[in-house]
Amino acid sequence: MAVAVANTSAEQQTIVSDVQNTMENELYNQASHNLQRAHAMTYESLRGILRRMHQRQDEGVLRICDLGSAGGVNSVSLMRIILAELRGSLGEKRAISVAFEELPSSDFNTLIQAVTQHQDTLWAPNNVSTAFVARSFYEPLFLKNTMDLALTYITLHWMREAPGKQLPSGEASNKSWTIAGETGMPKELYAAWKAASKEDLTTFLELRAEELKDNAEGLFVMVGGDEWSQWSYGTNLAEAQKHAEETNSEIVLPEAVRTSTRALNLIPAENRHPLKTSIFTAAIQRAVDRNEVPPSVLEKAYVPYFLRTHEDVMEAINAANERSGIAGGVLELVELKSSPVVVGATGNETEDDDSAADLGWSIHAHAIQATSGASNQEMECIKKHYMQAHRDHFDPKQGVCIPFMYMVVRRTPRTCSCSSTSTSAAEESCQ
Repeated sequence: MAVAVANTSAEQQTIVSDVQNTMENELYNQASHNLQRAHAMTYESLRGILRRMHQRQDEGVLRICDLGSAGGVNSVSLMRIILAELRGSLGEKRAISVAFEELPSSDFNTLIQAVTQHQDTLWAPNNVSTAFVARSFYEPLFLKNTMDLALTYITLHWMREAPGKQLPSGEASNKSWTIAGETGMPKELYAAWKAASKEDLTTFLELRAEELKDNAEGLFVMVGGDEWSQWSYGTNLAEAQKHAEETNSEIVLPEAVRTSTRALNLIPAENRHPLKTSIFTAAIQRAVDRNEVPPSVLEKAYVPYFLRTHEDVMEAINAANERSGIAGGVLELVELKSSPVVVGATGNETEDDDSAADLGWSIHAHAIQATSGASNQEMECIKKHYMQAHRDHFDPKQGVCIPFMYMVVRRTPRTCSCSSTSTSAAEESCQ
């Protein structure tokens, strides 16, 4: 086992700012089974990637990375599937190295424990070595031309540095929102978030193109796509429009989302109230209305992620290829798919099952506290109202509709014959 730890002064400053992009890992591990459907939508594509990787038969160790490993439970489950396919179905004999990446500010103890407890039952029997990388995936992570497979599952919507709630013009604006795209967010600010999100994804793709071997592939999953998110935008478009009329604001979401099937056809569950905003805005507003937290908490709070559409992804891929300066680009888009997924509703829920709500809290709570400056006591008040709001608006037996999207990209062959063990001068001559 190897651990790479960020320790320069600049990196330590980054740790502080990255807290808003981390999760409550222990709670996340307990509730992350609710995301298995989102993982499963990629499995057919993943098997194709593994088959092609096996057929390449490059010499040396197979190097795989999982970026944004969080608490590690879902990462280990994913690696079980990968190893069963490689060792069992395909008969792959090469040694395998798996690197788990997470932000330096994350709870690495939880991640390391979740991975290393399987040393004797999973890693050693399959000739797998594991490593941990404490860096942002918006930075270089591995040597050039060394990775056989890059993965990130349900993390890439998180931004490197979100623009926040202040209008670019500096003018006062509506700040009664927490998720980019929900009703109340000014159009000018949504455009700024969209531009920053494109730059983030472009940078991420440029970095992975450098690290992937020729013809190696990356499978990258994020929340987003051309569909509606009930956690982020409310029950459906009609309810969001009602809120827009009541608050004299506008719907800023792109047409692909506004005209999607779920936006138009989702209805509140039986005996549940419709939701007009994100579930997180609703929870904070309840706490404000009861004088349990000051209004400034809602005015400051936001979650630094952006739900991209297919068009957004295509623009970022094109930008990464254009910025490479290489004819034909450095990445080929193999596949781009999205689908609405029901989070929760596994068939075992009872009326008081809060696992889907726990999942949402584990993902978003750190961001809300870090951006709003809410105290621990105020966060407990917000959590109380969040859990109740989740019960009021969502039936655990029906779940919550969230869109997920994934892309498969392939590194185009470099135009020189140097290998990953070439001299630095030769590597610099590769395109």
